[in-house]
Amino acid sequence: MSTVSVDDSPRRAEVDEPVVVIGAGPAGLAAAEHLLDAGQQVVVVDGAPGVGGLSRSVELWGHRFDLGPHSFLSNSHPESVTRWLDLAGAAGGIERTEAVRSAVWRGRVVGFPPGPADVLRTAGPRRTAQLAASRVRSRVRPRVRPDAPAVSAHDALVARHGAAVVEELFVPYCRKYLGVHPAELSPAFADKLQGTRRGWRGPVELLTPREGTGAVWDELARRLRARGARILLGTAVVGLATEGELVTGVRVRDGAGTATLPARAVVSSVPTPVLLRWLPGTTAPAGPVLGSRDTYLVHLLLEGAPGSGAVGQDSHYVTAYDEALRVGRLTNTRVWRPRTFAADPRTVLCAEFWSSGDDDLSARGDRELAELAVAELSRFGVDPRVRVVDHDVLRLPRSVPVLTRGVEQARAAVDTQLDRFANLACVGRHGRHDWDGQEDALLTGRSIGAHVLATRG
Repeated sequence: MSTVSVDDSPRRAEVDEPVVVIGAGPAGLAAAEHLLDAGQQVVVVDGAPGVGGLSRSVELWGHRFDLGPHSFLSNSHPESVTRWLDLAGAAGGIERTEAVRSAVWRGRVVGFPPGPADVLRTAGPRRTAQLAASRVRSRVRPRVRPDAPAVSAHDALVARHGAAVVEELFVPYCRKYLGVHPAELSPAFADKLQGTRRGWRGPVELLTPREGTGAVWDELARRLRARGARILLGTAVVGLATEGELVTGVRVRDGAGTATLPARAVVSSVPTPVLLRWLPGTTAPAGPVLGSRDTYLVHLLLEGAPGSGAVGQDSHYVTAYDEALRVGRLTNTRVWRPRTFAADPRTVLCAEFWSSGDDDLSARGDRELAELAVAELSRFGVDPRVRVVDHDVLRLPRSVPVLTRGVEQARAAVDTQLDRFANLACVGRHGRHDWDGQEDALLTGRSIGAHVLATRG
């Protein structure tokens, strides 16, 4: 844990004070790098024991594992790919695999998106005909005019896939993952749902660091420290100090107590509702418009079936579109890094649960969550003869932003309030309440760093 005291950051003339970056996730670290490039002093603060945010890796059973599936696509923005490959290469190299995705649909494990044979076997001739007819009808006779904007994600998905397909796949997925019907989600969210992103059509090459995704951000943090940045981990941010319409400091707390770090400017990845509580004269939007969901991860250490040693499930991940299952997604870590784990006879699967934070899943203890995950393994195609040797449970609060209808207007209203503070900028999944991936974070983090320089000179 990094110890913070007033003496660590004495008050100096504004030009000598650091830019404080709240959050050591990918976007925060990228912003810090850009600020260092411009000659700024930088302090990065994070309450976690390590860097990377949701893209960090955890040490389990002699290896490092990601927090669920963290894909970096080889066809991402060229600038992001080049930068990421440079970091990953210095952090131990990468493995390249072609994405294999599956789904549990109507109690059967099928490829995703399901092909004609899968649909016919799973849904039967009558329902298959209905699904096909609905898809054709959505193109020939759309519910809304092609030039009319969609009102919700449901409208956008129906226009693209047909009403019957949406009811079969996307409605149960949204209810499980996000806790709402897609009619309650922003139309922009349709492109973010699995199977609809332009980059996931056809064969997709996945790039995975041999030492886990977190190794990339560990390497970036190492470079930042070597250039003079201070990265304070295990240090919680509890508030901001302001003078008029400037943020002048960041209030922090660690094992040694509380202190205020003076700041020339602040880049924040704090969830927007929390940030607004720290700023005078601001109010958070009413209702659940900027709400989030929790993720509970259960890593399971398995010994394969007797004889073969296989676990029976060889997809990168399997998503459950079946609401009868409580597990939302199952990731096979060996498939992402086959060379890394080649010498280890055991396999680690990661089961994900998604929760509102006040439902029955949140009330279950770690052992109960692990038992529930194990009980559903065979439904995901895992060989029932595997033996579970050990488990680890990790809870990630507010890890899934829910982009409800009206989120764009809510973000605009928040931006209007935050724009009063000329030396404050927001970045990252939490700070922008959006679904930024690693490739997005590298770009947006640097652009936010440039914004801070432009506004403060």
